[in-house]
Order: sequence, then C-alpha cells, then structure tokens
Amino acid sequence: MIDQRHESTAVEAPMPECWRRIGVAGDRSCPELEAFIHCRNCPVLAAAARTFFDRGAPAGYLDDWRAILEEPTAAPATDTTSVLVFRIGGEWLALPTAVLVEVTPLRTLHRLPHRSGGVLAGIVNIRGQLQLSASLHDLIGIAEESSAGGDATLGPATARLLVVERAAAEAADRWVFGVDEVAGVHRVTKGMLRAVPSTVGHAGGRLSSALFAWQDRTVALLDEARVFDGLRDRIAG
Repeated sequence: MIDQRHESTAVEAPMPECWRRIGVAGDRSCPELEAFIHCRNCPVLAAAARTFFDRGAPAGYLDDWRAILEEPTAAPATDTTSVLVFRIGGEWLALPTAVLVEVTPLRTLHRLPHRSGGVLAGIVNIRGQLQLSASLHDLIGIAEESSAGGDATLGPATARLLVVERAAAEAADRWVFGVDEVAGVHRVTKGMLRAVPSTVGHAGGRLSSALFAWQDRTVALLDEARVFDGLRDRIAG
C-alpha cells in the first residue's frame, strides 16, 4: 500500500500518463504495481480520469450544441418511396422494399414433379424453410439468361434470389424468385415517377405502376399487388 502522503500527492499532481511509461502499458517498473496489480486500481489513474472528465468545455462548445439542439426538427419526407432496383434480362425493374424480406445468393432449386415449369419453378430452402420459387422471367415474359457454368439452376454470377412477402388477410403470401442482378435500395420521389404509356414496349409494362429514370436507365416500378396476384393466377390456372 502507498502511504497517505504519497496518495495525496498522487491525486493532486499525477505523473503525466505514468501508466504508459512505467505502468502496465510501459515497462512495468512502477513500484506501486506490487500493491495495486494494475494501473486501473491506482489512485493516480483515477485522478487523471477525474481531471479529464471534469475539465472545462472548450470555448464555444456549449453554444454550438445549444444551436444544434434548438434547430427545428425536419419533417420527414412523405413523398418518397424506398425501392429495390434489379435487372431481369435486359429490363431494369423495381419493387417497393415494403414487400422485400431478403436478398440472398442462389440456392439449389428443387423441381416439383408434374408441377414445375412455367411460372412455378420449384422450391428452395431459405434458412431451413422450403419456399415456393417462381419465375418472374416467365411472368413478365423475359427470356432467362444462360448460365456461365452450364448449370441451369445457377444463372449468371451476379444473379440473386429475392424473397418477397405480401401480408394477406388470411395468411402471408411469400415467394422466392431469381433476378439477374441487384442494384440496391434507392429512394424515389413522386416527382420522379411518370405514367406508363399504353403503347409502352416494356416487357413488364402490364405489371408496372410507373416508370422512373435511374443512372441513364428507365426503370419500371412493379405494382406488387399485380405481381402477387399474377403469380397466384398463373399457378392456379
């Protein structure tokens, strides 16, 4: 133990960062380590910590924070929609992120006997649960890209699976479908949206609610209700 006189002196005038020089972070030559084992138990480090936290605020610090806290809260934007932009074939499409569950790497596709083909591609294992896999390519009418590896279940290196879900009144309506590329989540304002022309040649025109420009491309914003209803109607039919 250090004597009371040494402790008083240490607290009032601690050696500048002695713990870095002769303490546990230094050469460990401090004689007080025998009593305190570690610098964190020493009143010298405690005094240095009190000095650090009790120091006065820099000039203008409180005024700067007061100005920041007194600024009126910005009203949240109400005219923006968060969408996931992705590519199928040569078409760029988007879906509201409200229906997106996750984006995941491709998984092995298990085809259903006498059922797979067309819109219903089969089933895939997503986190231990078997989910219905649909072909958005077939639903929209876009040819699927050929696989670079020769395996029809793999697709291009940029391909991903999208897991989407619509909360229905009776039960959740969840599907998994493959896309050729995912460009990420983006925010779209109402001012960016334009109507889909009746003569549009876009493959997804009948399932789209609007078009918007993104990186010199025209992206079709899919109407999630039409997509989910279209999947169910095609499979039920």
